Amino acid sequence: MKKNYALLLLSVAALTANAQQINGDFDSAWEKCVPWDSKGNTTKKGVQPQGWHMANVVLAGTVGEKITRSAEDEPANYAVKVKNIYNSAVKQNIPGYFTLGTPWATAETKNLSVRNSDGGTFGGKEFTYHPDAISFEYQRDNSNGTDEPATVLAYLWNGTWTQKDVPGNTALGALTWWGNATRVDMENRERNVLGINKTATGGDVTKTEGATLVATIDHAITESTEGEWKTDTIPFVYKKGCETAGVENINVIFSSANYFGPQSDIKKGNSLTVDNVKLIYYHALSSLKPTDNNGNDIDINFSPDTLNYTVESTYDPYWTTVGYTKKGVGATVETAYDDLTGQYVLTVKGEDYDAETNPEAMSVYTIQYQKAAPTLTSLNVAGHEFIPVGNTSTDFTATGNCYTDEISYVASSEKATVEQTYNEAEHKLTLTVSEAGCPSSVYTVTFEGQSKEVAYQIANADFENWTDDENAKIAEGWNSFDTAAGLFASFASMSPMPQKIEGYKGNGVRIVSKDMWVAYANGNITTGHINMGSANPADATNYNFTDRTDVNGNMPFAGRPDAFEVYARFTPGTAKATADAEQEQPALQGRVQLILHKDAAYHDPEIAEMADEKVGSANVLIPATEEWTKFTGEFSYTTDATPEVQYLLASATTNPVPGASKDDQLDLDELRLIYYSTLKDLQIDGKTVEGFSPEKTEYAIESDNADILNTITVEKKGVGASVEKNVDLTNNVCTITVKGNDYGVNPSNKTVYTVKLTPTTSIGSVSADNAANHKTYTLGGVRINKPAAGLYIVDGKKKVMK
Repeated sequence: MKKNYALLLLSVAALTANAQQINGDFDSAWEKCVPWDSKGNTTKKGVQPQGWHMANVVLAGTVGEKITRSAEDEPANYAVKVKNIYNSAVKQNIPGYFTLGTPWATAETKNLSVRNSDGGTFGGKEFTYHPDAISFEYQRDNSNGTDEPATVLAYLWNGTWTQKDVPGNTALGALTWWGNATRVDMENRERNVLGINKTATGGDVTKTEGATLVATIDHAITESTEGEWKTDTIPFVYKKGCETAGVENINVIFSSANYFGPQSDIKKGNSLTVDNVKLIYYHALSSLKPTDNNGNDIDINFSPDTLNYTVESTYDPYWTTVGYTKKGVGATVETAYDDLTGQYVLTVKGEDYDAETNPEAMSVYTIQYQKAAPTLTSLNVAGHEFIPVGNTSTDFTATGNCYTDEISYVASSEKATVEQTYNEAEHKLTLTVSEAGCPSSVYTVTFEGQSKEVAYQIANADFENWTDDENAKIAEGWNSFDTAAGLFASFASMSPMPQKIEGYKGNGVRIVSKDMWVAYANGNITTGHINMGSANPADATNYNFTDRTDVNGNMPFAGRPDAFEVYARFTPGTAKATADAEQEQPALQGRVQLILHKDAAYHDPEIAEMADEKVGSANVLIPATEEWTKFTGEFSYTTDATPEVQYLLASATTNPVPGASKDDQLDLDELRLIYYSTLKDLQIDGKTVEGFSPEKTEYAIESDNADILNTITVEKKGVGASVEKNVDLTNNVCTITVKGNDYGVNPSNKTVYTVKLTPTTSIGSVSADNAANHKTYTLGGVRINKPAAGLYIVDGKKKVMK
């Protein structure tokens, strides 16, 4: 691939004044290579490009060579080729590499044996900049071992690492003694700077105070280019917190082998050819996040390559912000707003920017602002208010589902129109608020569609598990004022929060009522969410509700429970004074209420408009009690059918009357739903079996008519329970299995009843002459061989002897 020679001449001239680069085109005059060793070698071995060092070894072959890419009549165009070679003297493969640092190698020999072989690179080039990547062209030939990668290694650092007593030359011995390599203190050996375990050669490693590895590149080239030139750009990875750290040195290494791999993996003849190595400095933004004049984020569909944007908002110097992230680690960003043009301009300069030699290293982003737009003052989806007082956001995320037929909103202007769309594929609700002569406002709610599995019990109803958030201390699976929605949700922090206490078993929960000065606030927890719509506790806009837009605000439910039980204790506080001083105050009491309902944002307190959505409910009122006491509430149902989609809304409050008292204290624990698995009645031939009780499971009936078992009828006690009846006429037994409604998840919740039929007369006879062929006993248990006529036990059954 030929270079553009006009640009080449310009770049060479620029590099002389551009310390942010390295000599990476290799086209200037090459120089002799004098490999370094610890004994001060002066022997030349091959050539190398200016500023770089070949890893040639004096006592081995040449690993690097100069490759000409240009034709005879064209300007110089050279590349560097390094390849792995075989050293027959010591029978070892030697890796090919070149570097900005100093290559070195060591080994000690005796006869044809080698010990303490080692090598690598130390030092580098003085350098103070923060490049973002390195680009280069390359050819790769791995035909002598495709499993061996070539390596691109680069790193930036400050400070100095020093390793003591590193052998740095090849020391030849003789037939009977080993050579002894000369040892030196080596500075900035690549292993030490990169934090790679040191090899067996060399002593302790120390570093200067504050020495820091700032950024690295460790890239493997695994494929062969089949003789073609390829181009690659590899980003530097800056260590966390080092983006602004000072840089003092850089080293770059290109190797035809796996640079830090074992020597045994080196494949003789594999090569890597490199040209046009350049450090890249980004002068772009990686993110740009402007806000409108209320400080709300605006989605501008940002792309680093797109420089001009128009936003549908005016610019307010007090509320508008323009957030951005620069792509270049060392880049700088200058910002300015022009009142006359309405343009917000961000000028991004790469760290290699120079007005004379590199003016192209700059990008200018422009955001064009407009005038004010109408807004939404309320946005409600399925009972969830997404724009409470004080919230000026326009983009929202909901964990649950969107209900397009349950959306309501209020615009800031009567003249504004609202266009509502829902993208089913993206689960995104978009409302565009427009008015003639004004830009539009766009609100989005993205619904993640999460849902819980349907349940038969309330999660964490024993209140054992609590969140770790000290600002929202509440049992997991339950909600209180900290997650409230509604216009007054901003006052939630002042509302009474639940407390973890020692419960009836393990942990329990305590809710209290509180004097909020303007009103008394009930203690309140729920499996749904609280809507705070008014400062007046009795207002209909204050309620608990099943929030289907939030996975944490609803409980999908499968069962039809018969009752629930809860352990509770209640300490009443002070009732609010009534208008009539002589009117007797009602006794204060807490309440737990469970409501089963259909797919709706059901309310507690209940409202008439939602009556058709109700399936059933149960509640208990808890009077003053000092000790933990079990309370049981029976469910009553409004429908015999279980809907395809059903939710349970559980709520507990310090007073069923909102705002009626303060300083109440309700403690709860071990709330459990009950599914009956017993019979309510057991009849034979239309009559209740004598002695029937739901707890009694075995019955014996005397009758000579076995078919009477088929007349058994039952009445189950559990509204959702199932009954299986099995009649075994061979053994005259009827088995009745009653399974509770939750049997699928609680297989132990079943009761088995048996009704055994006992005949009043014999069920057969046998002749007295044949009695000896049977085990015949009197009714008193005496075995006989020649019984007289009468009733006996023959082979375990009553029989008549004739």
